[in-house]
Amino acid sequence: MRIKDESKTDLIFKATLNLVKERGLAGITMNDISKAASIATGTLYIYFKNKEELIKALFLECRTVSVQHYFAGLQEISSFEGRMKRLFINIITYKIAFFEVSAFLEQSYHSPFVCIADLKKKEKALKPLFALVKEGIEAGKLKNADEELIISYLFGIIHEMVKKTYFSGKKLSPETIEQLYDMFWDGVRRQ
Repeated sequence: MRIKDESKTDLIFKATLNLVKERGLAGITMNDISKAASIATGTLYIYFKNKEELIKALFLECRTVSVQHYFAGLQEISSFEGRMKRLFINIITYKIAFFEVSAFLEQSYHSPFVCIADLKKKEKALKPLFALVKEGIEAGKLKNADEELIISYLFGIIHEMVKKTYFSGKKLSPETIEQLYDMFWDGVRRQ
C-alpha cells in the first residue's frame, strides 16, 4: 500500500479551492483538479476515490480550520459585548483573507456532496456560537429571538460584505468593519 504524502493532500485541497472559486463546485472534475495540482490523475485517485470523497474531506478540513479562527481569542475577553465583537471581526477578517474557503463552504452547504450528517457536524462545530448567542439572550443583551435567526443575520451580513469586497477588489478598512459591526449590533441588541 502506498503511503499518502500530506503535502500532496494540501496541493489537492488548494487546487480544488481555487477551481471552485473560479468555476463553482459543479464546474470542476477530478481531471481539472489533478491538472491544477500538477499531479497525475491516477495519483489523485490514490488520495480520493471520487469527487464526492474529495469534497467531503475538504469540507471537513475547511470547516474545522475556519471555526478555530472564528473563536480565536474569545476566552480572553470577559464581557459579552467584547466577545461578540471579537467573533464578528474574526469571522469577517478570516472570510476576506481566505475567500476561496468561504466560497467553497458556502457552495458546499447547498450541494449534494454535503449530507445531513455533515450539516449536523457543522452545527456541533458552531456550538460555542450558539452558546454565546444564548448567553446574550438570557442576559438581556440580545433581542429575545431564535438563536438561529440571530446567527443567520450575523452570517448574512458578513457573507454579503465579503463577496462585495472580493469582487470589487477593494480592501475593507478597519473603520468599515467597525461600522458594519455597529450596524449588526444595533440590529440584534435588546433596546
